[in-house]
Amino acid sequence: MSVTTPSCPRCGAPASVEASSCVSCGFVFFEMPAPRSLPRPSPLAILAILVVLAGGVGLVLLLTRDSPPPPPAPVPAARAQARLLRQLDLHGAVHCPGDIRPLHSTRCEFRYPNGDTQLMLVTLTPRGRLEIDVPYPAQRRPGG
Repeated sequence: MSVTTPSCPRCGAPASVEASSCVSCGFVFFEMPAPRSLPRPSPLAILAILVVLAGGVGLVLLLTRDSPPPPPAPVPAARAQARLLRQLDLHGAVHCPGDIRPLHSTRCEFRYPNGDTQLMLVTLTPRGRLEIDVPYPAQRRPGG
């Protein structure tokens, strides 16, 4: 096994390992700096950062969300009856004993032209739609 000694790349003169330039020709030896690595955070530091980020996201979501819309106002009986007739698209008449309130069922009757009646439960949804539910079994009474 042979031992190699450092030499100048320009003139080939022998050089010492500690030399910063060649004694014969003046060529400057440049040392490549050792690559630096970034310090690695500890698992506890990573966990703390994630907790702070999650808390920040939660706070932003809490502060920027819209407040819920107010519940719709009750629909007067006369207006509800007209809306129900359009919604049912049948010939006849609808009678509701009172206003249709949000999230409360109101018993209304649909009267067919021949006098028969059909019971329906009508509810005002949070979006302002009239929702019809026909109880099962349907209670249809023949007209007199």
